[in-house]
Amino acid sequence: MIVSFYDKDFKGTKNNASLVVDNASYSLTRRAVDLDDMKCTCEAFTEDMQPTFVVVKNDRGNYLYGALAGVPQLTEDNQTKITASDLKTMLKADVLLDLSKTFSDVNAFLRDVFSQWNEQVTQGSFACELVFNGNVGTVAFDFLKPSAETWAIYDAWEDIFAPYLKYYGLFMTAELDLVAKKVVFRIGLSMYRDVTVKLWEWGVYDYGKWVADVNETQGYVLNKTTKELTAGTKWIMTSQSAITDDPSHRDVYPIKRRVTLKETEDESEIAALKMEADTEALKELVESMYQENIEIEGLLPRGQDPIVSMESRFNVVVHRGEAVYKSLPCGELQYDASGLKKVQIGFRTTGISFIL
Repeated sequence: MIVSFYDKDFKGTKNNASLVVDNASYSLTRRAVDLDDMKCTCEAFTEDMQPTFVVVKNDRGNYLYGALAGVPQLTEDNQTKITASDLKTMLKADVLLDLSKTFSDVNAFLRDVFSQWNEQVTQGSFACELVFNGNVGTVAFDFLKPSAETWAIYDAWEDIFAPYLKYYGLFMTAELDLVAKKVVFRIGLSMYRDVTVKLWEWGVYDYGKWVADVNETQGYVLNKTTKELTAGTKWIMTSQSAITDDPSHRDVYPIKRRVTLKETEDESEIAALKMEADTEALKELVESMYQENIEIEGLLPRGQDPIVSMESRFNVVVHRGEAVYKSLPCGELQYDASGLKKVQIGFRTTGISFIL
């Protein structure tokens, strides 16, 4: 494997055009609705420049992965240690958005947010593009939709892309188009290709059933003048990670509830604040979706076409003779220098507990 560095204009370095990677040091974790990690050690980077991008290539020079270069660090052994940042970290920036506009569908909404981010944050420093994979289609709005705030501040990744991707069954990858000299953010459809996983065949026998820290949220608005509370929608998480506002569909107990509260002294603000509280409460519940965290090594044979990907729907069977326990998305794909070595089913989290 080799790495190459580029500046913001996608011009490569002259003296260190291709640096050989220490294969034992290479690790890459690609995440569906979170940020990737990439680390490696290579030959000494000696250019007198601060690179913007780093590209990992195979021994034939074919593109494998692109990221933000960070600050290459020279070790005592005269090697360069690289801790790259996911291109999606560029979306972790404040953007002023007018969400009082009408958006026809989720695709149009995300395109608008991306356009505003591109204009306000990158400011033409380099070209960026948002594309949807062909199988995504037009995504209609469900419960999660833009609130009516006019020109409010949002973190483009944390407040918009991350929750909307998870809620609508999407994922995002990012890549460098070295020919067209642009960064491409690509939205794909998760849980699209069925893969049955029988846990006992992979040595997983003590898998526990998932219980989220939060399985119900609700927003309220307090009129500080009249001391009256206006209740918002009660959002409920089911055992299949679906979100409903119908209590008859609840099948997870005990109830673990979180409340969002807005306050005002102006009666005319209550309707708008209720919508904001509803949206914030729903986003908090979205964080609990698909938090299963099943790791399996060897599910993807090396040297063959992957049988699973970010598009996979893992139909999990816990014990022999049982029906499918749950269908889960791909959370992580973990690579070393030889290729894909481990798959995480469901989204990793530290805020869950298990009942054996």
